[in-house]
Amino acid sequence: MPITLKEALKFTLEWEGGFTDDPVDPGGATNKGIIQSVYNRYRRKNGLGIRSVRNLTEEEMLEIYEKDYWDLVRAKYLKSPLGLVMFDTCVNMGPSGSISRLQMALGLNVTGSWTKEISDVIHSCDAGAIALQICRLRVAKRYARIKEDERQKRFLKGWLNRDNDLAKEVKKMIGANIMEIEEDDEDISPDLIDNSLDADTIKMLESFDIK
Repeated sequence: MPITLKEALKFTLEWEGGFTDDPVDPGGATNKGIIQSVYNRYRRKNGLGIRSVRNLTEEEMLEIYEKDYWDLVRAKYLKSPLGLVMFDTCVNMGPSGSISRLQMALGLNVTGSWTKEISDVIHSCDAGAIALQICRLRVAKRYARIKEDERQKRFLKGWLNRDNDLAKEVKKMIGANIMEIEEDDEDISPDLIDNSLDADTIKMLESFDIK
């Protein structure tokens, strides 16, 4: 059964705080997970003047999340665990970043755009397993990012907490009982990431991420 946008936002907004503008964060000024450049595009599209994302309204936030994230990854058509992971990854890494990791997890050609190849297999795949693999791909990005820029290490704990919390939420959604979750409650570490992910593959996936 698909998840609703309201349900998905309950998870995502726990990790996306209020207004931040950390000079070390490549995303720049951000409010409730929406970066300034995305907000600028929304305002221009609606014939409105540019202003700081600090002034983002609740109505604007919901409309942006629905049209620029939720709809673009077709989350409302996906089984709950995959819909949640696709949406949260879209918020965190952009639509192409989310779709490219879905394609990688499905073993498809990676284009960063929704393709017929995805549509042909998405409803017959193991949604829980694919969702968890996308979580692993997210973790792989985190470690690669701090290798490229050690200043990013200050964000690592928060990134990994979010990724691991998402993975645990997926496990709950796919029906794992409490004992199974507790027995398999290890966080996703570099050792649990697919060994086939070499530096070039991770770099290729990162090329699709929101700038």
